[in-house]
Amino acid sequence: MQSDFAIELTRVSKSYREAGRDQIIFRDLSVRIRHGELLVLLGRSGSGKSTLLNLISGIDSPSSGDIAIGGLNLTLLPERDRTLYRRKHMGFVFQAYNLIPTLTVRENLLLPLELNRFPRESYARKIDSLLQEVGLENRAEEFPDRLSGGEQQRVAVARALVHEPEIILADEPTGNLDLETGRKVLGLLDRCVRRSARTLIMVTHSEEVIGRADRVLHIRDYGLSEFEGSGAGL
Repeated sequence: MQSDFAIELTRVSKSYREAGRDQIIFRDLSVRIRHGELLVLLGRSGSGKSTLLNLISGIDSPSSGDIAIGGLNLTLLPERDRTLYRRKHMGFVFQAYNLIPTLTVRENLLLPLELNRFPRESYARKIDSLLQEVGLENRAEEFPDRLSGGEQQRVAVARALVHEPEIILADEPTGNLDLETGRKVLGLLDRCVRRSARTLIMVTHSEEVIGRADRVLHIRDYGLSEFEGSGAGL
């Protein structure tokens, strides 16, 4: 059943057992994220920002509560089905790029298309179009180690978008880049996501991204609170 919201977390709690004690990350966290929304997550180191992305993607499971993506309750799916759903409907951009070093730029973008069984006749068009969008049409046959950090992150953005996912999850995507290169990558990610009305959730400390966001949420006290000056409420 299609939902009015891209993502809904309902009374989600998460804790880990460590050294004989329960380490609480979240307690009864609830939030709804709209289709096409750009949401920024803030929080101190270790507050659970990356854990929240892992829960939303189905990489990790909550201790209790429900996580629904487009109306589908991921917490009810077995691990294999969560993996297949994540592969098709989500794209990821990481701080460390996570490109496959033994594959060329083109081959890195080809992999999500093959995994999602896109028609082979569409491969070249999709890849060439995105490489042109990110300004790397002349680097398609290069290996990642021949690219600068900014170029590698632009490839990572293209890879996250090439299979047309509804949701993009970005974890400190400019953390390894200088200020100016980071600004360009953020502008590219924002433009590509906005144009296609995808939902973007980004962990970042960049003031520029905070200014672009529809909402900014702060992780603290095991939950989420609206960051002062951001948009609509929870």
